Amino acid sequence: MNAQLFKQVEQLAEALISAADRDDEAVFYQLYDQLKSLCEQHVGKKSDHPLFLETLADFTDDSVTAVDYYQRAFLIADSLKENEYKASIQFSLAQRLIELDQIGEAKAVLVKAEKFASFTEDDVLKKEIAELHQTVI
Repeated sequence: MNAQLFKQVEQLAEALISAADRDDEAVFYQLYDQLKSLCEQHVGKKSDHPLFLETLADFTDDSVTAVDYYQRAFLIADSLKENEYKASIQFSLAQRLIELDQIGEAKAVLVKAEKFASFTEDDVLKKEIAELHQTVI
């Protein structure tokens, strides 16, 4: 992945968090639109990366739209065979599905998240997935 693009997404995410912490909705949505535009610029290109859509989904208010972004991000992560991204995306997707009261689908997604996480060394993510899975069983 292009390091400059990664840094740009990271800076936008940090600025979004800062705007949210200040309850500055105008700035938040301006930054969100910038992130969305950046994601759209790279769709289908070699520079596309699951991090872009995962980050966009993380900052999306509407859970239905966020689910769509997570699903698209997962397809990219799957094509890249990136288990850590696949686990992280599935975990976040499950959280949104729970918000939408789609518990059965969330459980199935969490099983996948646990599987992908088992191929990583991210113990924090593994623990978070397991904890969420226990709450929906």
